[in-house]
Amino acid sequence: RAVGAEGASGVATFTSSATGIVPRDLVLGRADTVVTTPSGPQAPEDSGLVDIVLRGAGGVRGTVQTVDGRPLANAIVGLSATGLAMRTDSAGRFLLAATPTGTWTLAVQALGYAPRQQPVDLVPGDTVAQVVALVRVQAMDTMRVRANAMARTVPGRNLADFDERRKMGFGRFLTQDDFAKAEGGNILNFLTSRIPGMRIADIGRRTLVSSRGPTSVSQRECPIRVIFDGSLDAAPLNLDSIEPSTIAAAEFYTLATLPFQFAFGGSPCGTLLLWSRW
Repeated sequence: RAVGAEGASGVATFTSSATGIVPRDLVLGRADTVVTTPSGPQAPEDSGLVDIVLRGAGGVRGTVQTVDGRPLANAIVGLSATGLAMRTDSAGRFLLAATPTGTWTLAVQALGYAPRQQPVDLVPGDTVAQVVALVRVQAMDTMRVRANAMARTVPGRNLADFDERRKMGFGRFLTQDDFAKAEGGNILNFLTSRIPGMRIADIGRRTLVSSRGPTSVSQRECPIRVIFDGSLDAAPLNLDSIEPSTIAAAEFYTLATLPFQFAFGGSPCGTLLLWSRW
């Protein structure tokens, strides 16, 4: 993934040859976050679920086919980490419109075929054409799959997404085990002791500011933005009122490393995401 002043790319996976280095440019782009309510029947515990989809001025169309050129109908085509996906029609065709721009990963899968991922460069105002060929695989024996019901609840889904971002390693991350050690203590003191570059300031109330913010910004006037359970409240969050043991995870990003879905009104001094246990 590439991040710069002009935007960012998505996460793209590349495979080089066994005998050399393959150069690959990454295109920077932009994405807008759209929050929607899932359609279809939902279990009672899922009533608070929302879908986060990334949109933009790009687009990708094309065909999914076999290695000998036969079209594959009903294949699933999506852009990884955007929430955008669809199935191919009877001629193997697909169209993903209003996608983010920049370099992203086009992921394709179909029953009986090996899944494939390939990078695609999406540019504003254009629909990029792609042809994806899938290789047939030998059928496997029947396997039993157990689903994790917690992943469909709001906290479970938040933590599943947290784990995915932690694997990417772009921010600073604290887990439930970390917060359990601070039980009964002050969350501000705990966070400043575990995340470099944070300090406490009194701006009407005690809050977090960055000790490494831009030199053009007064540190007293540039608090770290705090997002609690994915929502940015209009009123500043009173961190002193939060018991550390109620927090399941935390992640901190600079403005340059902040994921797209949390980039609404980013602070130059950084963004702290807090996820509750319940």
